[in-house]
Amino acid sequence: MFAACSVRFFAWLTGSPFILGDMGYSPNVIGLSYVPQTVAFLLGGFGCRSALSRIKGNTLLPWLLAGYAISMIALYLIATLTTPTLVTLLIPFCLMALVNGACYPIIVANALMPFPASTGKAAALQNTLQLGLCFIASMMVSAYISQPLLATVTVMLSTVALAALGYGIHCCGLRKEKIHTNNNDYNCVES
Repeated sequence: MFAACSVRFFAWLTGSPFILGDMGYSPNVIGLSYVPQTVAFLLGGFGCRSALSRIKGNTLLPWLLAGYAISMIALYLIATLTTPTLVTLLIPFCLMALVNGACYPIIVANALMPFPASTGKAAALQNTLQLGLCFIASMMVSAYISQPLLATVTVMLSTVALAALGYGIHCCGLRKEKIHTNNNDYNCVES
């Protein structure tokens, strides 16, 4: 799930210099445009840590992923149905960064939990998946860079399906774990 959420950022990093350059922005403005989304990501992470003291991560996660999907759809619609500006692009992008930052601690903890003896290997696998998908996203944006905005937001929108797939796999794993735990409890009672 987090790899899918990271893909959108790499797609944006690949396309944004072309997109914002076409809008007439200077390299300084393009560079500064990354500040609000970075702050949003950090706020999301800190906010999540605070929320986790009151709400379970698996309860919070679907809401965060829904926020992610809404922000991606909004960004795509703004880019394709309006004449976008830097501000109109950054508003849904910052919402997405906030949600992404909030998802990160939950997803990483869930990904590493089943492998307490091999957290290093599990983290390496997670990073490999993340960077591999990010590379593919950057390649896809680059392949269609003649239309940088459309290429970028289309790749970013596709990450909603990847995140949903990841969440589906996560839910399937939780169900299997619950069934296994219930079977073990039943067997203990039977003995």
